Amino acid sequence: MQQTITHAAAIAVRQQQAAVMVVGYFYAVDLGDHVRPQHHRVGINAECTCALRCSCPAVDAVRAYLTDGGKRAERPPYGFYPVRPAKCPICHAKTATAKSLSSCNRGEGWTCPSGTSHYWQHRATISSMRQKLSVQGKIV
Repeated sequence: MQQTITHAAAIAVRQQQAAVMVVGYFYAVDLGDHVRPQHHRVGINAECTCALRCSCPAVDAVRAYLTDGGKRAERPPYGFYPVRPAKCPICHAKTATAKSLSSCNRGEGWTCPSGTSHYWQHRATISSMRQKLSVQGKIV
């Protein structure tokens, strides 16, 4: 009977503090040169713009940064979406980015399983709220 010996590969992982700084409405996170991609952008919705979204280690780095008293990112103006919402504000289904609906005035466009109707319904709600707030003198 032949005995098989297996060796576990030792993997050295460098622990490096992530660098977090506020850039506009986002947190810019540098996870270090040993991570690819190295640079990440995390929104105030606690989602990274990379494919990992809320599972990205950059999100945890931002949480730690804020817990330690770090500066908070600026909130965007009412109705402006620098990143798409994770859930549709109308039906609460997952959203997907729609580049054709994106603009510099509205931010990132999105769709939900219903198509674009909920996007435009939500935009109408935002417009009516902005009008009410401007009448009250709360926004210009």
